[in-house]
Amino acid sequence: MRFRFNKAFSLIEVLITVGILSTTVIFLFRSFTASLAATRFAEHMTTACYLAENKLWEIKQAYADNMSFPRDGYEMTQRMRFDWKYDLTDSMNPKLKGLKLTVSWKERVKEKPYAMDFYSYILSKQ
Repeated sequence: MRFRFNKAFSLIEVLITVGILSTTVIFLFRSFTASLAATRFAEHMTTACYLAENKLWEIKQAYADNMSFPRDGYEMTQRMRFDWKYDLTDSMNPKLKGLKLTVSWKERVKEKPYAMDFYSYILSKQ
């Protein structure tokens, strides 16, 4: 009677294969969660850019209509709260104002700011 042991896998071969597969699966899950976090950050940054552009036009329109506009506030989206604030500074040209607009949001525990700092023609209040 002749036994053939060479057709089966040994326990060591199975353990090595399971180790390699589990390492690969862990790496894939980590890269998936990292790409998901990057996508979420990009979505929040895009929303902050749109909000900053919208607030810029609201500030300019309020000053053109000689109305007061609050210096800070917040906007709610479906899932997030975005805080915003702005400061106006004078320049050499009386019609040209320095405008620093900051939009921020909380991502996990950290606050992520998006700031725009530029000069714009804003009609001053009379």
